[in-house]
Amino acid sequence: MNEHAPPALLLASSERLFLEVTEPLDQLIALKLAGIVRQLVSVAYSMGHADGGQAPQPCTACPAKGGSDAQD
Repeated sequence: MNEHAPPALLLASSERLFLEVTEPLDQLIALKLAGIVRQLVSVAYSMGHADGGQAPQPCTACPAKGGSDAQD
C-alpha cells in the first residue's frame, strides 16, 4: 500500500461527490468514474506530499502555519 495514502475522508468525499453527480445517468459509468477519481486523488495527494517534503524549510507564508507573509 502507498505509504502516503490520502486520508480516508478525502477519498470518501471525492467518491461521494462523483457518484452523486454521475450515478443518476448510468450506474456502471458512475462506478468506473469513481474509481478513476479515487486514483487521481491518490496520485495528486502523493505528488503534493512529495513536493512538500522537498521544501528546504516549512512554509512561513502559509496562514495555516501562523505566517504573516501570506497574500490575501
